[in-house]
Amino acid sequence: MKIGFVSDIHEDIDSLRQAFTVLERANCDIVVCLGDIVGFTLHFQKRINNRDANACIAMVRDECAAAVAGNHDLYAIRRIPQFNAGFPYRDNWYDLEYEQRARLSRHRVWLYEDSELPTFLTDESLTFLRRLPEFLVRTYDDIPFVFSHFHYPDLSGSRIDSLRKARHLRSHFSFMAEQDAVISVSGHGHPEGCALSDRNKLRFHSFGSYQLDTTLQWIVCPCVAHTARANGVATLDTVARQLDVLPLGPYNNTG
Repeated sequence: MKIGFVSDIHEDIDSLRQAFTVLERANCDIVVCLGDIVGFTLHFQKRINNRDANACIAMVRDECAAAVAGNHDLYAIRRIPQFNAGFPYRDNWYDLEYEQRARLSRHRVWLYEDSELPTFLTDESLTFLRRLPEFLVRTYDDIPFVFSHFHYPDLSGSRIDSLRKARHLRSHFSFMAEQDAVISVSGHGHPEGCALSDRNKLRFHSFGSYQLDTTLQWIVCPCVAHTARANGVATLDTVARQLDVLPLGPYNNTG
């Protein structure tokens, strides 16, 4: 089976359409969305005319076999993360004024209003986002997967975190073991290519093809949205255990 992955769409409908064109040409059997379907941030994204949150949600709903919630998706529905990485969210968190939440957060969790444009969603789009889990466990070709937007204990990526070392993933690999998962796939980091980690080493790679071994693996996929960073998608052949990280935009001519 070949699984395609889209992540960090951030309302960029043109890039999402191109992503599905690339994945179709790669002969993917299914596509999984790794979160942040919505959330348009001005200082990261420049193509405001491509912004269409409802169209992106509809495409993910119709074309993806599975999807999880990212931090921006949770903010759009004002849902406090279930996996909060130890941050003491108040039950009335989104009823508080921005300044009060800023004082309480002390730059530990994202607040969004300082940089993100409001998202106007239909009832149908809101219903879809409200049904998204923070992680999923699925098995394909006898390989158990965990899909999430980021790593445990911050599966939605709601906490401000800079990941640089494999030792920061110890809790995540323990979480994978609890789920009997061998491969975990996430987004959130917007790498220009991908990140691959086992228990011992975290490596960042450019776009290309990579052979996975049989140890526990955490994969971070690129961002679909057009930003200052090169964007792309990923595919995983479960039989060959080959990961292909494919560029979009000017780096991939989809005709």
